[in-house]
Amino acid sequence: MSKINYWHMQMHPDDKSFAEEHICYVLEQKRVIGLGTWDDGEATIDTFCTQMQVNDVVAIKNGERLVALVQVIGGCYQVNDDLTNTGWIKNRRPVRILDWEIEDKSIPQPRGTLARCVSDNAETTRIIKKWHERVNKLLEKRGLSLYV
Repeated sequence: MSKINYWHMQMHPDDKSFAEEHICYVLEQKRVIGLGTWDDGEATIDTFCTQMQVNDVVAIKNGERLVALVQVIGGCYQVNDDLTNTGWIKNRRPVRILDWEIEDKSIPQPRGTLARCVSDNAETTRIIKKWHERVNKLLEKRGLSLYV
């Protein structure tokens, strides 16, 4: 088992209100996380497609507010023929939803589309890892696998 990386990301085209209205639907019904394309977005898209790995854990946020904790279960792929309101999500990865944040918790890093948690001492990293540890305990009690 390779090392699990922790990430936090936002998913909305240009308007955070999209996430407020649709992000739970996208996660629950489409079971994907993803990014669109935008000027100067190549490095972020490359990171999403090449550095993020299966079993990595991603905290989905809207601004600083946490929305869900997901586990990456597959590789990056592109979708160019989605004519629905999720058509802007061109670069996608399938996920397993680990937990929903229903208590309006937040992290101290509201900005940024995608960021890897690189410092174990950072408050954001500690919050996400602690959340994941709680979820793992529940998964183990239920006899569910922690990894894909």
